[in-house]
Amino acid sequence: MPANLTPAFLKARERFRAATSPEEKLAALEEMLATIPKHKGTDKMQADIKRRIAKLRERQSHGSRGKGRSEVHVDHEGAGQVTLVGTPCCGKSSLLAALTNARPEIADYPFSTLRPGPGMMRFEDVSIQLVDLPPLTPEYTESWVYNIIRDSDLALLLIDGATSEDPAAVLDEYRRLALERHVLLAVGAADESGDERTRRVPCRVVVTKSDLSGARERSSQLAVDPPPVLVSTATGEGLDVLPRAVFDALEILRVYTKLPGKPADLHEPYTLPRGSTVLDAARIVHREFVDRLKYVRVWGSGRFDGQQVPTDHALRDKDIVEIHVH
Repeated sequence: MPANLTPAFLKARERFRAATSPEEKLAALEEMLATIPKHKGTDKMQADIKRRIAKLRERQSHGSRGKGRSEVHVDHEGAGQVTLVGTPCCGKSSLLAALTNARPEIADYPFSTLRPGPGMMRFEDVSIQLVDLPPLTPEYTESWVYNIIRDSDLALLLIDGATSEDPAAVLDEYRRLALERHVLLAVGAADESGDERTRRVPCRVVVTKSDLSGARERSSQLAVDPPPVLVSTATGEGLDVLPRAVFDALEILRVYTKLPGKPADLHEPYTLPRGSTVLDAARIVHREFVDRLKYVRVWGSGRFDGQQVPTDHALRDKDIVEIHVH
């Protein structure tokens, strides 16, 4: 099949050939990748360009670390850190922009995301951090991308509903690439690793571009439990469902506090892992409360509101606690 290269691509290729610095070469290669026609006749050329881009980025990364710069890192904020994992142009940046206050660069060409992009998603009265990442590809993905996924509380595995002809294979590829870096992307409760070097990261599968032809049929090919969440940033489908799905997948609960004789503060809850006890709640409110704890009253999960409960009483989401200390 003929390549039918565009004038814009040919100009970018000339700039690449004339470039004398790594920065100029990288800029020209990225322009080549953005302007090359996307069809089977250019598959090998696209792969070669991606390899060249990856090598240049790797050299720049090594050079930066040699100058004393630290590995890329994103500080955890909010009730949990959730990474967006996907292939090029699968809709990660669009989803981040639709759900958070972040304004990432959104482009219709691959590798427009080069650095992590965090944003805060609101679910009811808690904030959850979403982190947009460069795509996972077999050709090359920088090691810090896997490190951020490894350190996250949850990963959303995005499947392009418009173009992924074999969604199950895409999902398997994500998991294979991550497992090579000792990260287990667990899409089910039974997914465990016997390798102590490997960290298990819980996942939810999200099918993007649900408004486009074939997306629902492709979603039905994914035998995962819970089933995929279908979203469309164009129509808004699923954008009200996904925050709840993320909150549930994080396996956290909210606890509100109140002072004796005062109404509860229902605006800024504490968040704890599911299964936490009133002793855990006292500890997160103030470390000294554990040693000074006298008793705790609970509204919500007790047999009656304001019941005095033992320290090992298991809390439920939206419980209210009144902590009494000596």
